[in-house]
Amino acid sequence: MKTDEARLLAEQLNRIEQKLDRLMAEAEGAPVQSATDFADDDFHDLIETWQAERRFDVPQDTLRKWCREDGCGVKRGGRWLVSASRVRARLGQE
Repeated sequence: MKTDEARLLAEQLNRIEQKLDRLMAEAEGAPVQSATDFADDDFHDLIETWQAERRFDVPQDTLRKWCREDGCGVKRGGRWLVSASRVRARLGQE
């Protein structure tokens, strides 16, 4: 597969995943967050939930709840990415 074809397919897949995430969130009644909803300073520090769990000693299910309900993260490819600065603020560490 050519590099351009792979890039185009990856972009299409990303758009499909984002749309699916929005549809699933709407079906669950959860607010939908996208990367464009974050300020530039929040977007640069997105980390996986397992990394945030280790860094902040907060269970992953709690982090996912904060992402859904409080906008502490964004869902990509079916996985939540957490804004480290927003978690720090939530924990009163800023």
